[in-house]
Amino acid sequence: MKHKLLHLQSLVSVALCVIMSMVFVGCGDDDDEPNGTDLAEIVVGTWAQDGDNDILTVNANGSGVGYDNPTAYQNNQVGYSFNWSYGEGWVNITFDIDGELQLERMRAKSVSQNIIVWQRYAIPTEDYDPSEDEWDGHDSFGYYDLWTWERYK
Repeated sequence: MKHKLLHLQSLVSVALCVIMSMVFVGCGDDDDEPNGTDLAEIVVGTWAQDGDNDILTVNANGSGVGYDNPTAYQNNQVGYSFNWSYGEGWVNITFDIDGELQLERMRAKSVSQNIIVWQRYAIPTEDYDPSEDEWDGHDSFGYYDLWTWERYK
């Protein structure tokens, strides 16, 4: 009887070790920023942006279109177009809104398959110096906003 009890205790110990090792392996950080190739692949698709009704469709060829709201998306009423590129950790998007170009420069702050949080940066021009901004918390790169995209289904 004592031998069976020791054998049972050994089996319980082994089972606990297996369970504990699986728990630690399963607790990895799934939201690590992917490398450039992965990010360029993940960003392709249709996204809704927070704080706005816009729906963005990002194409693998570096182009895309935006819709002013979900109804416009459903009715395929394109509101504007854009081009995007990725390199050295930066995503650059040039929006063409009624013939007026607007440039966005950003880095991914966190990335998953269904949510991307972008850290947007101000872009210096002849008429604009981001270092002169009064925004609280902007950094030396001219950080001014977080922009969250959620995959649109």
